[in-house]
Amino acid sequence: MEATIIQKLQAAGIIVALPGDLPLATIIPIVDALLASPILAVDVAFGGDELPQLLHDLRQRAGDKLLIGVSGVETAVHLQSLPLHQIDYISSPRLDDELHALCQNEAVAYLSGVISVWAAQAAQQKGCRAIRLRTGGPTGADYVRAMREVQPELGLIVETELAAEEVARYQQAGADALLVGAPLFTGPNQTMADLITQARRFNRAWQQNEALTAAYAEKNGVSPAVEKRQA
Repeated sequence: MEATIIQKLQAAGIIVALPGDLPLATIIPIVDALLASPILAVDVAFGGDELPQLLHDLRQRAGDKLLIGVSGVETAVHLQSLPLHQIDYISSPRLDDELHALCQNEAVAYLSGVISVWAAQAAQQKGCRAIRLRTGGPTGADYVRAMREVQPELGLIVETELAAEEVARYQQAGADALLVGAPLFTGPNQTMADLITQARRFNRAWQQNEALTAAYAEKNGVSPAVEKRQA
């Protein structure tokens, strides 16, 4: 089950971190706009009294069309406070054996937050199929490439703030999916039409590079995944 969820995250390509400072009534229209883009995975921050209701409403609204994750889950107690049947994955700021084991028992995918090669190696040795790699700045894509070189089999869900024009650099460096948030949201006066436009720019950038990579790989007789990571 975990492997299937990771594969779906990789297929989605763009995962959107929902703003954590908005009321429930505002979040639902945002998710509707993202689904129209279409964005197929969203990430919700752990915490707040409205979280269980938000997760319920998201699942009711989107059904199985949307992958729903919760970030910032630090302990097994945190995990057990969540309506697990409503979510697909969680991410934790550090590797936790008890939390990982509980996720496996509950068929929830587990992403350990990682910023170093050592931590990535530790996560893989513990049986993690993918990590949440935090990076950014001018050398962010280079760091993803370096991580990919030492961890060729580990799924890299890259959390970063970037413009749509930078998507291809991260994708070619070896990112399996990108978790983005702030660049899509322009402020309290943003219309849903503008949000859809912003989300589609990111989706289009991801899909265009996927298509180019697949075409090049077919022409040269190599796996698209290998070609992307060697680009």
